[in-house]
Parts: sequence; structure tokens; C-alpha cells
Amino acid sequence: MSRMKDEPGDVEVSRLLAGAAKMIGSVRYCWLVTESEAGGVNARPMGRVLPDPDEGDWKIRFVADGRSHKASDIRRADKIELIFQHDHGEAFAVFAGRAALIDDPSDIARLWKSAYDSYFSSEADRVNAVFIETCVERMKLWIRGVTPEPFGLQPTIVERSAGGRWYLDASRS
Repeated sequence: MSRMKDEPGDVEVSRLLAGAAKMIGSVRYCWLVTESEAGGVNARPMGRVLPDPDEGDWKIRFVADGRSHKASDIRRADKIELIFQHDHGEAFAVFAGRAALIDDPSDIARLWKSAYDSYFSSEADRVNAVFIETCVERMKLWIRGVTPEPFGLQPTIVERSAGGRWYLDASRS
């Protein structure tokens, strides 16, 4: 039997996802955190590629040099975290998931925008360009007015099930 309306938990999760989407939509840069070869972590600021309107949910992309440390980190260990911060909105989020390198020339041609030419000015650089695509599986959210009070005391955690449905992880929130 199909539901006629959302369950209360679904409404809460939808509100959290909408708040997270609004927050990252207003932030140009984030931190990409990867596992280093030595077992620690590497963090670097990244400008994300805005998604096309018809794309699936919670995929975040970056354009990068395939010869970079971040690309080799992802080849070795695909688990990453992205940290977004919007000071004025008192909004902070950590997104965890798996990253993949898109390096097929036809996919790169499809995703390429002329604005990237300034970062990849030579033909050799453009040949080594890749896209990092992250599929978000878990979110830790601190968003004033969206996540529960008292604000900032602990994160609200939203996770995606193996079937793709988002749920509130009340055990760790």
C-alpha cells in the first residue's frame, strides 16, 4: 500500500536536505579531505562545479589535474569528506562519501566548460584534466534555524541507505 503523505521523519529529513542544499548553494568553496599515502589526511580548498538541473541528487563535482596529489589520493582510497562553511548564515556541514575520477575523454568533453580553460591553459594540462565526482552518503549538519537547538552542541546526522533513501540517524545525532 502506498503512503498518501510523508511520515513525520520524512518531512524532517526533507527539511534537513533542503537546508543543506540551500547552504551549499550559497558557498563557492569547500574543503576536500582525502586520506594521505602516509595514513593521515590531506585537506585542500576546492571550487565545486555547479550541477546541471537534471542531474541526480547529492553528487558534487570538482575539476582537477589527474596528476595531482588529490587525484592519486582518490585512486588509492575513494572515501572523502567535504567541509562547507557559511559564516553569515551560521551554517556548517561535513559531507562524507565515495569519490571517483571521471577521466574518459568523452565524459570530460561533455562536462567541460570554457571557464576551465584558464586553469588548464596548455593542451598538456587539458589532456590531464579529470573530474572528481563525489556521491554523498552521509551528512553532519549544523545549520542555524534548520538543525535542532541548542545550536552547535552536536551535529544532526543524515545518512543514505543502500537503497538510496535518506534517513535521520537519531542514534548519533
